[in-house]
Amino acid sequence: MIQPKQETWYKVIDETKVSTPGLLVFPDRVRKNIASMIAIAGDVNRLWPHIKTHKMAAVVQLQMEYGIRRFKCATLGEVQLLIDCGVDHILLAMQPSKDKLLKILKLQQNHPEISFSVLVDNTTSLRAFSELAEQKQQNLNLWLDLNIGMNRTGIIPGSEAVALYREIENHPWLTAKGLHAYDGHIRPHNLDERITKCDVGFKAVYELKTAIEAAEGTVADIIAGGSPTFFPHALRGNVFLSPGTTLLWDAGYSKIWEESPFLIAAVLATRVLSKPAKNILCFDLGHKAMAPEMPLPRAIIFGLETAVHRGQSEEHLIIETPLADQYQVGDMAYALPYHICPTVAKHNKAQIVSKGQLSEYWEVKARDYIVNI
Repeated sequence: MIQPKQETWYKVIDETKVSTPGLLVFPDRVRKNIASMIAIAGDVNRLWPHIKTHKMAAVVQLQMEYGIRRFKCATLGEVQLLIDCGVDHILLAMQPSKDKLLKILKLQQNHPEISFSVLVDNTTSLRAFSELAEQKQQNLNLWLDLNIGMNRTGIIPGSEAVALYREIENHPWLTAKGLHAYDGHIRPHNLDERITKCDVGFKAVYELKTAIEAAEGTVADIIAGGSPTFFPHALRGNVFLSPGTTLLWDAGYSKIWEESPFLIAAVLATRVLSKPAKNILCFDLGHKAMAPEMPLPRAIIFGLETAVHRGQSEEHLIIETPLADQYQVGDMAYALPYHICPTVAKHNKAQIVSKGQLSEYWEVKARDYIVNI
């Protein structure tokens, strides 16, 4: 939820120590969010959270302290971070190209204590995967990625999906781990409507499971949803759950899931750079510090919630507000981005705030796409 305007939990007591534009993270709030994730899941062992939001070893380690051992990721840099953290299971939730799969197989060979898996959604990729697995004499764990309405990746549940799954099962170097269904397109603000839409979309997953088993196959597990459909899928009781944004939360998901228990655990620190005209403030919060893929406004500035956001460029954010006279050049403000995931990736370090004090820095380690393997 977005905290009330009068709260100042996000303020740093000595603002002179804060670098701007900067990412501030509040570990006490992260811990509360982890506890809320476990409470919603009902069992810590059901959680298979994504790390793409935070990309930080420190956040992974906090989750591991609570007993979370399985993690999803999207890049090889994130895979390496999870290996360094010593997790038990790593799912690269992206269908890899040949070059990436070769690196995954090498990492798997070097780290037999970790269970690795990847996604697949088509015959061409499957044949390439099976050839590489056989060539390297390594078993490869695969999840069948399903398209249940998002139309981004995945195979549509049906006879072709049954055949593809059975092909995995029948190959000596491949292991079918189960079904993977992400439904990030389901975003009604009303919770009951979101649950209904989620159930309707997920019906095809159950039907596919039944069809595979009728064809003498075995669907061991299902991984379902992300953050917006975390609660609806938690109600099923028989699927793994993979929220990610729940660790830090943001303005976008706060509007989609207003009644959620999750707390904002990351904000952006910014300073006034200039006051070039009447009612105009220029902040050092440009594209390079805050993801620009959303329409303006891309953030809520605490204390300036009603300001009109006029423009954003590489280094600058321009807003118009009758409250501009209350700010001087150099004054600090705190902004809550609508989309925290790509915003975190723009910062190499997070400034950690505990009890109002800047205490340490956490490296946003998994930003790299090129890693030495």
